[in-house]
Amino acid sequence: MANEETIVNKIITVDTILEIANYLNDKYEEYKKLYNEEIQRNQGLSPSEQIFKYRLYSVSKIEYEITYTDNRRFRQSNYNWFIDNISNNPSSIRRAHIHYYISYSDNSIDTKSHINRNISAQVTFYKDKIYLKVDGDNLEEETNNLYNTLINMLENNEERYNKTVKNRTLRIQSFGLSIGFVLSYIIYFILLANMEKLPEIFVQFMNNKYFLIIGQWIVAELIGNVIGYPIIMNFYRNIIPKRKYSHYNKSTQKSVYIDNLKDFIEHNEVQIDEFADNNRKRALIEKIYKITNKIVLVQVLLSIIFFLVLK
Repeated sequence: MANEETIVNKIITVDTILEIANYLNDKYEEYKKLYNEEIQRNQGLSPSEQIFKYRLYSVSKIEYEITYTDNRRFRQSNYNWFIDNISNNPSSIRRAHIHYYISYSDNSIDTKSHINRNISAQVTFYKDKIYLKVDGDNLEEETNNLYNTLINMLENNEERYNKTVKNRTLRIQSFGLSIGFVLSYIIYFILLANMEKLPEIFVQFMNNKYFLIIGQWIVAELIGNVIGYPIIMNFYRNIIPKRKYSHYNKSTQKSVYIDNLKDFIEHNEVQIDEFADNNRKRALIEKIYKITNKIVLVQVLLSIIFFLVLK
């Protein structure tokens, strides 16, 4: 019996990879412990009297394989080696693979006949793909439990196409306008301090509430696009969908590009390789948005007050 799955549209953090590695390592150690306990129980008995439910074969193992971004590849059975590399160097890892295999004989039902049982799991992580395969022989319930546990660990993660991606226009505009508003006030106070040196037409504009209020929003938008947009888009790099060609706009004489959303949600964001820093960037984007959207709301309120108070 084999269960095979390809997971899509998930953010798989380093913690999730560690959780899976830890779970499989614990299962492996559990079988070793059961076998060792049976060895102790059967000491002093003749071979015909010995009963083993978990007589492990030497092929039983848990192996870890890491391929680095410079194409170096290493395979070890050392759990701590795998954990240290995943935890401390995720950006240098291109592929991580865990192979869990348990094979044993069981004569607990009939001492004269042995049943061979085995169970295996293979989990492979790339930066944008995950493969899971669970197989077993004469261990149907155990195989299903293992498969469901691993699937739940993977599926119990945030979707890649989440609010940070879906509502990025709000976050980008909010960040840009906030920077623009701060700089617009600085510009306004500099002009105010030098009113006597300004041309008469500038003085008239500054005394016109319509020009002052609307002009501030226009200036904030322009400054925000020039200064804020490149900053916030640097945080969004490797988080948002890649663009693809859509059509040619004859009126503007320009090619139009749109998000390749289908490809985006058919893949994952496993936070290794170039996606290693995405968790920090997502958290930073949301933290910035919580502050900047309040700045924009305050400015909307101030603009209304200025409109009502100024003559």
